[in-house]
Amino acid sequence: MIVFSTMLLLNLKPLEAVRTLALEGLYTELGYDNFAVFGGRHVEDSMLRELKDLSEDVRKFIKTVHMPYDEVNADVTPVETIVKRMVKWLNAAAELGASIAVFHTLKTMSRDPLEVNLEFFRAVVKEAIDRGITVAVENRIERELFGSSPKDLKDLAEGIGEGIGVCLDVGHANITKNLKQFLNTLEEYVVEIHLHDNDGYRDLHKPPQTGTVNWATVLQWLKNKSKTIPVFEIACNESIKNCITIAKKVLEWFPLQL
Repeated sequence: MIVFSTMLLLNLKPLEAVRTLALEGLYTELGYDNFAVFGGRHVEDSMLRELKDLSEDVRKFIKTVHMPYDEVNADVTPVETIVKRMVKWLNAAAELGASIAVFHTLKTMSRDPLEVNLEFFRAVVKEAIDRGITVAVENRIERELFGSSPKDLKDLAEGIGEGIGVCLDVGHANITKNLKQFLNTLEEYVVEIHLHDNDGYRDLHKPPQTGTVNWATVLQWLKNKSKTIPVFEIACNESIKNCITIAKKVLEWFPLQL
């Protein structure tokens, strides 16, 4: 199964993006970026309500949900407040039929980051398990923040145990220069992998083979990883036709490499 983030259609609101991808027969990750473009936190409640109008024929294409990544600074917002917002999103994810919810780690400069994230993810994972959803923690692009190194995510996963895995973002790891370390260290934990390219410095979310990611290494690692969901997190704000053309080219290229 190959999945595309709704980021592929950044000009569309979440409802329209999901419907358009489903019409093309493409499995989908409901990405927060489509919410962010149209107002983020201020519009998410109304946009989540709109998604309830999706028919079962469309919902079956939604496989994962990328949770909000704004207002996740534990030095500014209480952890319990962040958890409350994420539970709202988990409710929506469960209703849409998603099996994985992708999270960023919480930021903190005033407390031990591992302890803060253990506190947060213990609460979140418990709620996710109750809804039949696996939590996948994504590696961060910011080197100074917890979650940018393989050790961070391994310590977190081992500290939580059941119900949590890793979403390995290849583009992020290309910038933090530790892609091979992630692949070697977290192999048993990776339940989802974000596939996109960049120049090694900026988070460009380009199609594969248009940047500096070592795709031979990634593709070799992906062989026989049937339990890891590949999600193409490619950003496109061109016409719908052009963006869908990008997806189709990726679909032609990807299976031939595995």
